Amino acid sequence: MNTFLEILKPDFLLHHAVWGSVVAGFVCPLVGVYVLLRRLIFWGVALPQVSAAGISCAFMLEALGLNMITTGEHHEKHLAIVGAVVFTLGAIILLAGLERRASAPSEGRLGVLYVLAAALSILFVSWNASGENEMLGLLKGEIVSISETDFHAMLDLFGLAAAAILLFQREFTLVSFDRDMAMTLGRSVNVWDGALFLIIGLTISLGVMTVGPLVIFGFLVIPPMAALPWARGMMSFSLLSSIIGGLSAFSGFYVSYTRDLPLGPMVVCVACAAYLLSLSAERILRRSP
Repeated sequence: MNTFLEILKPDFLLHHAVWGSVVAGFVCPLVGVYVLLRRLIFWGVALPQVSAAGISCAFMLEALGLNMITTGEHHEKHLAIVGAVVFTLGAIILLAGLERRASAPSEGRLGVLYVLAAALSILFVSWNASGENEMLGLLKGEIVSISETDFHAMLDLFGLAAAAILLFQREFTLVSFDRDMAMTLGRSVNVWDGALFLIIGLTISLGVMTVGPLVIFGFLVIPPMAALPWARGMMSFSLLSSIIGGLSAFSGFYVSYTRDLPLGPMVVCVACAAYLLSLSAERILRRSP
């Protein structure tokens, strides 16, 4: 109990790590709801890896003398964010364009993108050996050393993403489920699709910087899967997914901190435990008279 109260204190040494993880746990499942319903699960696999490739590419370019941003106290964090956002949004634009024009299965394209991004991440890191430790830390989502200003900026961006998802939920749901109906009702399908993809890209980019690619994929998929059997509408689906993600992040951090275990894998395991608990409860209720 004392440890639990210690974690909740504002002056807790790792408060950036715990609250950054919790906020990512609350926000990413809101995006994951649409990733799941639009059958974009493989996007959730590929895009975090693309974001990681963007981070390593940004550091490689800096090592070659191509500084994209001005230097400063937290130059590395800003550089990584730029690389992650540029690569992720570029990949989303490419995938969205190919989705409408290409005849090959989308799973194949995403598989190629994932493998290419993973290979490039390794190559970019190998070409910048001097910054390897810093890059590896960022790729794992290390936010302990993030500045107070950057930390609050990250929270603000996550908050804007969550507000946009909830505020425009009707439009996003309509274009996701029935594009023809959306067009009949006068909705600009391409605009709303673009807005949704932009939110997905920014959320994944910030999430990779916060907790790493593995945890982001877990947040995008596992909480919505756990909430799906209990949802009675899009709003309840979104809120249940967000709550499960946030609680999984905090519980995972608590176990990781008290047992001295890696944070990311522990958060994913806790989320999976919540998913299994949800499935078990659903089966028990289904069998009961």
